[in-house]
Amino acid sequence: MHWNARALRQAFLGFFQEKGHLLLPSDSLVPKDPSLLFTSAGMVQFKPYFLGVAQPPAPRVTTVQKCLRTTDIESVGDLSHLTFFEMLGNFSFGDYFKREAILFAWEFLTERLKVDADRLQFTVFQDDDEAFDIWHREVGIPENRIWRLGEKTNFWPANAISEGPNGPCGPCSEIFYDTRIDTGCENPDCGPACDCGRWLEIWNLVFMQYERTEENGKPKLLPLPKKNIDTGMGLERTAAVLMGLESPFETDVFAPIVHRIEELSGVRYKQGEPTDTAIRLIADHIRAATFTIADGVIPQNEGRGYVLRRIIRRAILRGQRVLGFEKPFFADLVPAVVEALGDQYPEIVQRQEYIQTTLRYEEERFRHTVQAGLARLEEMLADPDTQQTKQLSGERVFMLYDTYGFPLELTREIAAERGISVDLEGFEQALDVQRRRAREASGISEKLFVQTGAALAELAQRTSPTEFIGYDHLEGEAQVVGLVRDGDLIPEAHAGDTVEIVLNRTPFYAEAGGQVGDTGVLEWQGGRAEVLDTQKANDYYFHHAKIVEGTLRLGETVRAKVDAERRLDIQRNHTATHLLHAALRQVLGTHVVQAGSLVAPDRLRFDFTHPRALTPEELERIEALVNEKMLREIEVRVYTDVPIEEARQRGAMMLFGEKYGERVRMVEIPGFSLELCGGTHLRNTVEAGMFKIIHEGSVAAGVRRIEALTGRALYQWLREREHAIREAAERLQTPVPELPRAIERLQRQLETLETELEQFKQRTAAQAVEQITPVEVNGVKVAAQALQGVDAKSLGTIADRLIQKGVGVAALGSAHDGKVVLVVKVAPEWVQRGLHAGNLIRQIAQQVGGSGGGRPDFAQAGGKQPEKLADALALTPQLVAEQLKQ
Repeated sequence: MHWNARALRQAFLGFFQEKGHLLLPSDSLVPKDPSLLFTSAGMVQFKPYFLGVAQPPAPRVTTVQKCLRTTDIESVGDLSHLTFFEMLGNFSFGDYFKREAILFAWEFLTERLKVDADRLQFTVFQDDDEAFDIWHREVGIPENRIWRLGEKTNFWPANAISEGPNGPCGPCSEIFYDTRIDTGCENPDCGPACDCGRWLEIWNLVFMQYERTEENGKPKLLPLPKKNIDTGMGLERTAAVLMGLESPFETDVFAPIVHRIEELSGVRYKQGEPTDTAIRLIADHIRAATFTIADGVIPQNEGRGYVLRRIIRRAILRGQRVLGFEKPFFADLVPAVVEALGDQYPEIVQRQEYIQTTLRYEEERFRHTVQAGLARLEEMLADPDTQQTKQLSGERVFMLYDTYGFPLELTREIAAERGISVDLEGFEQALDVQRRRAREASGISEKLFVQTGAALAELAQRTSPTEFIGYDHLEGEAQVVGLVRDGDLIPEAHAGDTVEIVLNRTPFYAEAGGQVGDTGVLEWQGGRAEVLDTQKANDYYFHHAKIVEGTLRLGETVRAKVDAERRLDIQRNHTATHLLHAALRQVLGTHVVQAGSLVAPDRLRFDFTHPRALTPEELERIEALVNEKMLREIEVRVYTDVPIEEARQRGAMMLFGEKYGERVRMVEIPGFSLELCGGTHLRNTVEAGMFKIIHEGSVAAGVRRIEALTGRALYQWLREREHAIREAAERLQTPVPELPRAIERLQRQLETLETELEQFKQRTAAQAVEQITPVEVNGVKVAAQALQGVDAKSLGTIADRLIQKGVGVAALGSAHDGKVVLVVKVAPEWVQRGLHAGNLIRQIAQQVGGSGGGRPDFAQAGGKQPEKLADALALTPQLVAEQLKQ
């Protein structure tokens, strides 16, 4: 059979389906697990099954999972490392174990794929005699081809026995292929444990058989009641082996991409370094970027968005600096990714236009950033302090990174070309300070800190999840089944306490899907609590509340009352959000997809995919369309317990990257909008009142944000503006309808006055030049003068005129409102002889309690001691003389 990656994918899934495994689709690259940035292995979506907290759909499962790992990103570009890859996997949840997993792997490799068995070697955990014996006695592998290795490589998680974490774990067995590449390795025992590059890992079999715990501070492994199997085979690597190729980059899931890079760059692959490495890196990174964006991640400066941005920028820089791409190119590679992988992953076909738009915008922005950063870096590298120390300070490197988004690796590369090192330790310190500030500024509140405590686990053992009755009722009786403070369950709470209250049933909506949590009150005999927020975890609703009076005890019956007016405000904004989404798609196009939202009582915020700012005309059309639907009094229909396939067939909007259950809730505004949604809504669109867009702007590359108002908040907004317009009209002594024309008259008057002021400044500058007498210092004419009532711009003009009249150095200053402004300009001929305006002004500014710097020919500075200005400028001739000596 002629093998390629597509055929391998189908053969693997078909083989394990024959062995009784249920085929499940790939999960999103964005996992549900909050501890992970990306899905990095096939088992991630199955963690609840391995932990025993959820029931799997079948005891045997097989998948091909899209994965993203950046731990080895610095190695990407070689012949084997990838950031984005497909992982083939077979899983057993308490069904079969080591023997079957090993025999399945051997049968698939040698009988189905016809891999040369003599080129395979195997590793097992050093103490796993069972796995060793299965490979040796049942499969027939000679002992010298089975390697016993330690917990770092052959236990999952790595080093779990000695270092943790506690939880399910187990030994693993890896299968390696002998590439027979001549690596020059001189190790007589060269095998899978050798890192010479000859041995390629193609399959890892994890035997999850223990629960790691600790006893008296020492690790202890307890056998799991149900043993699990988790395996992973890299599709691209194994396909390269089957096809007899040097690397995955020649397989069918890479070939169209490599070919497209060759076409665009004019550089052929396999023509030598450094271009081969650059082509491989770009081919890998465009796959990673394409799939990450398709799953809803946008380039940003933190979290997943930062990882994506880093991947994109690495590829762009390599394309610029090695392959000579002078114009944006990265987005033009997306069709090749779709050609290579679109048949398996339809989401990249459906979102191709959006992916390209996002990448194009990100590259254009980055190219501008690089240019601005390069200019600033050149100044830093030319600075005398840097030249003297031959090191660029970490603080300056961080400023480039933080202000210009300039990559650290590019700074290091350019600095190294000039023989200058980078203070990496100082950079990391500055980065840590910024991260700390960001954490403090994020306002991480007391919102549901209990989620990380033991309280949730205890609740789950003794009571059922909270029943939500808030779609139909705004108040109702309930029983207190949990009281939580500081992460611990408590028996009672007293007046003045702030606690989390868990009820068996509640009308309070818990924050979800962009809609904020409800507020209101809980009342009981002799007591009352104010509910400040509502959150949920694992379907347990936590009412963040302050006990106002009385004592609340576990088991107490309470009357739960939602703030009805606030809820209605929220519902107005939620229904308006659905109308806005539909209007955006109608006016701008179906490429518009929701990228985030906030539904609050006082406003709504909606993030959506679109490549550019909206025009005033587009905003007017969108706003008018939403208001038209509101005024038509359309009934809002809600459908519960709808099969997901039925929802898809009806064309319901779904958030991309979101994973839905088998049955869903749909909200319809007939003839206009149909979305999957778990939030609360109006019964009729007319209840929203009116709709007004108050802001439109950019959030990230290819993502726009609209903020809007409805109902009571809009009425208050209009009242405030009406008052402001009336006040403006009164001040201009004109009727409100005449206000624009009155402002036009005022603007014309202002322009006339500004012209006259500029002419006056020019005359003043000319007079000042005539009154300044330069002194000669070692052949250079130096003019240093303090001037009264002159701004920084005028000081620059006067300095220019002095240079034009033959002055070599002009140092001027002015004081106003207790502040000093300084300007120094040096004629080109004296710059060539070693004079530096930036260094001169730095020393002058120090005399007036300030600081500054700049280019060799021109510099500006400030200060806060105007009384010392004249003395500071009087030092100029001396400073010029000292510079000339150097």
